[in-house]
Order: sequence, then structure tokens, then C-alpha cells
Amino acid sequence: MRKTNPITDFLSNFTTRQLIAAAVIGGVLLIGGAGYLIYSNFYGNIGEITMYETARSDIDRKKVASENNIITGYLFSRTKNLMLENANDGKLIPSQYTIAGRLVTQPAENTLTYRLEDQALLLKAHIRNGDRVKAVDLKNEINKRFLRDDGSYLAVVYDELFEGEKFMEGKSTNSSQMELLDAFLLYYATYGRKDDEKYIRGLVAALFDIDGNIKKEDLSVEEYTDADPVGKIDNGDKEEDEEDKNISSLNGVKVSDVNLPLIRNLEDNGFLPKGSFDKAKEIVEGARLSDSIRLYAYAYERTDSGINYVYTAGEAGAVDVPESIKTESNLAAMDLLPASDVSWISQQIQNTGMIPQYYYITTGNFSEDDCCDAAPAALTLAYRTGDVPLFRLLCNMEGMRVATKSTSVALYMIYRQEETRFTFDAAENIGVYLACG
Repeated sequence: MRKTNPITDFLSNFTTRQLIAAAVIGGVLLIGGAGYLIYSNFYGNIGEITMYETARSDIDRKKVASENNIITGYLFSRTKNLMLENANDGKLIPSQYTIAGRLVTQPAENTLTYRLEDQALLLKAHIRNGDRVKAVDLKNEINKRFLRDDGSYLAVVYDELFEGEKFMEGKSTNSSQMELLDAFLLYYATYGRKDDEKYIRGLVAALFDIDGNIKKEDLSVEEYTDADPVGKIDNGDKEEDEEDKNISSLNGVKVSDVNLPLIRNLEDNGFLPKGSFDKAKEIVEGARLSDSIRLYAYAYERTDSGINYVYTAGEAGAVDVPESIKTESNLAAMDLLPASDVSWISQQIQNTGMIPQYYYITTGNFSEDDCCDAAPAALTLAYRTGDVPLFRLLCNMEGMRVATKSTSVALYMIYRQEETRFTFDAAENIGVYLACG
């Protein structure tokens, strides 16, 4: 009896053409497997990044926004088209863009300044929109034009055609770098390449010390010349005297820069030492002014006796409301914001129909200006806490400034009017897109 060989018997049943086809398929699979390994190593998400799921509510953000003229998809696409793709730079988004006026002497123009915070928001928006190519290109452009030799990033870069005074040239800020770090970590978790981790670690080293504490920076605060030390609340009834105002420098940290979900993510993924989040949490929770004033301090400084909070910033004897809202949003992200704090600020905004810049401690009154810059943070706060009336009101406030003229180049975007000119702010438009998405 002939001995059988399973392999040769199996192959003998195939024609030459079939054997060639099988070989080709096997080669493709082999090459594909090798390609996948190469892709994973250089372009895929290398490490297992654990991202903390921030607090959320059942508010249908897109629906409420659309009921108030904010169509998020159109808002973002038109913002990209007007402020990015058809602008001077084409890669970085300018801080503001003013459309052409009615007179020939009023051409369209942008600020020719490119803020790091705006690029970070744009990077988050590209990731939210699922646009990998644009996210990669923007990340590379940021590293090319903002990155410094020490791993920190410039707060602003200027176009070569910019003719004004470059106040921020060569400077870095914690706020802008913290926003970028937040965007970079999200990018790394979504599209991370092998070499992206070094930029995250460089930013962490620029922002935090070896113990996981945020590094100090020089901040400007306004105080009374003859007042008590900066940070002490004056409970008297004395009105502000313009001649008594004095600007001083503080070497500290803005409380709103203590991004709790970001610090939690950095600690969980080994970028910060254990205990960093708990220390940050204690600082932020201790920054509330009082049980009767449910707002938060502007900044803090470390002293031999502990943490000293600074409650005044742009105006003496006043609390910066937008900064406080950012801090509350950070607390709300971790389910750490007391309900009484939410209701206090929510009630004030609903009563006045705007987000004031300041709350005056001595009089108990709010300033009469409307801070448009605070809208994205306030929307995020309302969503995270499930405050439907506040979220709806904020959408209505923003929706009243949406360009609705069908022939407008800025249709669907949120404008700011200065006399007869219409200006569009990058942070507000992208920020609202992210908050309502």
C-alpha cells in the first residue's frame, strides 16, 4: 500500500493557477500583518491611555442649540472656511476675524495673531469631528511654530505682516499650555504616534514640578494702595477710588488653571506622581470665597504657612466671574461641585441675562458688562451639572448673535459687533461648537 503524505496529497488537488492565487493571498496577508505592526508602532495609539469620563447629563445639547440658531456642524465648517482655509496663514487660526464692511475702506481683516489656546481648541474640534488628517497637520504645525527648546510653548505667534506692538512675543503662560496639554493628551489617546509622548512629557515638565504641583508664574492683580495684603476680602462699604488703584505682581497659580480632569488623566497614565490629583482637588475646593458668596478665588500662592488665596484680579475688591466659572466647570467635571454653587451662579446669570465680568465684594453687585469669552465654559458647566434652564438661556444668548443672513460669508457663525463692524472670535466659535456638540 502506498504511504500517503497529507500535505502533498492536499497540494496535488490544486491547479497551478490556484497555487499561485493561494501564494499571492498568503503574501498579502503576511505583508498586511507586517504593515499593521509598523502602523501600530509609528502611527497607532501606542500605550493604553485611560481617559477619565467627565460628568455629563442627559441634556440634548445639539437639539437645544439648534433651537436657538446654533447649528453646530455648520458653525464649525464655516469657522474653518472663513478663519482658517481662506485666511492669511491657512494652517493656524487667527484669534479674530472681521468681515468686510460696507465701505471700500473697510476690507476683511484678521488680527494676524495666533494664540496657542485657539490652536488647542481647534485641535480638539478636529478630533471631535473625526478629521485625523487635519488633526495631525495641526499638531505638527503647533510643534513647528510654538515649541521652545525647553519643551514649553509660546502663548502667541505673530504673522510676519503684523505691525502692532507684540506684547506677548516670546512669552509662555500656564493657561495656554494647560489647554494645549489637554488637547495633546486627547490627541494621543485618539491618534497617538510613537513620538507624541515626548511632547506631552515636555509640557508636563514645563507646567509641573517633580511633586506634581503646578509651577508658579507672574500674574498681575489690582489692589488698593492702602489696602490689606492682596487676597484678603474687604467687607466694608467703601466705594472704589480710581486714584487709589495699584497694579502689583503675584507669583502664583490661577485656580482656573488647575484642570482637575486633566490632572487626573495625567496621574492615571503615569505622567504625574501619585497624589497629584488629591492635592490639586484640595486646593480648588478650598478656593471658594464663603458660604454666602459661592464664587472662587482668582489665584493662589504657596507660603510657609500654607496656601494663600488671591480673590482680586482685574479690579480691586472684585471677583473675576469668568475665571470662577472655569473653576466650577473643572469641579463639576469630577462631580465635586456642590449644588449650592451651581444654583448661586445660575440664578445670577438668569436674573441678569448675561455673564458679568466682575462681582464686587464690597457692594454685592455685578458689573454691567457681558463677557462673551465665558460662554463656552458656562455652557460646559450647565451641561455637566444638568442645569437645563441655564443651558437653554446661554444658547439663547449666543444664538442672538448668530449670523443668519443667507448671503453672509459668516453664515451660522457667532459675531461680536463693534460699531458698524462684525468680528468673529475663534475661541468663542470653536468653544461653543465643542460645548454644544
